[in-house]
Amino acid sequence: MTFFSPVFQRRYLFHLIVWLVYGVYNLMNVEDYIRKKGWLFALPPLAISVLLLAMLIYVNAFLLIPRLLDKKKIVLYFITVLLLVILNTYLKALSKQHYDSIVWPKDLMPLGDYFKWNLFDSFWSILISTLLLFSLRWNQQHERVKNIEVAQLHSELKYLRAQLNPHFLFNGLNTIYGTIDIENTQARDMTVQFSDLLRYVLYEADVDWVALEKETVYLENYVALQRARSDANLQIALAINITDKNVLVAPLIFVAFVENAFKYSTRDDQQANSVTISLKQESEQLIFDCRNSYEVTDPGREGIGLTNVKRRLELLYPNRHSLDMQQADGYYSVHLILKT
Repeated sequence: MTFFSPVFQRRYLFHLIVWLVYGVYNLMNVEDYIRKKGWLFALPPLAISVLLLAMLIYVNAFLLIPRLLDKKKIVLYFITVLLLVILNTYLKALSKQHYDSIVWPKDLMPLGDYFKWNLFDSFWSILISTLLLFSLRWNQQHERVKNIEVAQLHSELKYLRAQLNPHFLFNGLNTIYGTIDIENTQARDMTVQFSDLLRYVLYEADVDWVALEKETVYLENYVALQRARSDANLQIALAINITDKNVLVAPLIFVAFVENAFKYSTRDDQQANSVTISLKQESEQLIFDCRNSYEVTDPGREGIGLTNVKRRLELLYPNRHSLDMQQADGYYSVHLILKT
């Protein structure tokens, strides 16, 4: 089945093959036509027979079942199917009588006899095709349930691993914190700040929206950690002025620009090195500015972090944000406005 699966998954090719096989099988019904009148005469009645059967099956499968039977309109469905079978049988009988009258003009039977002979075939065809359709649906539903179960299992395993790793990290941080000399307040404070940053990213930022207060606390802790690990020749300034701490914002939407600023800021003793960050709230807007000195020879700044945050802004703030990034005179600046 492995070899044939890709072919049979192509629905149209599969249908074409089925009808070709049926057409070849149906040659037995026009064998007398071929013997008496030849192939060219026998092909039209053969094609009509195949087309009428296809009409019967497809109208039932793709029109009547979805619009009537699936919507519990059972009585209307059976009435419509009965009318469809009668119409289909009538057309088949009419076609058969017409071509028989050409081949055997003296032995022509009444239309009613043709109708009775074809009626059973029509009912049988629609019954078999309906059973096959529901069998296919059941198989597809079974596959969907199976895939969902596998996905849920993977999600559960992923969740358990995610719970294990942070637990190990926080235990490790607590151990490190306990081994630091009590008089080394800077190292102990940095460990606590890093622990708070990690806890926020793992447990609080995994949502679409967070309170602005939480985001500003994270920003303050991140800048404090960077300030502690930076040399004195890097001037760092952070100004936050917000009036409504409960405004909802996308988590970690500002820190990507701040991380970029510290990553690419200059550390040259012969020049002014700085990172300046500002976040303020005006009316129903959040205005974020980030500016840092950078090396003019720096080949580029567009990393995966900035690409991701731009995409998030497009998705979470459609037509509600303005982002301007500039490089000039040895400084890289970001100006972001969010409409809350």
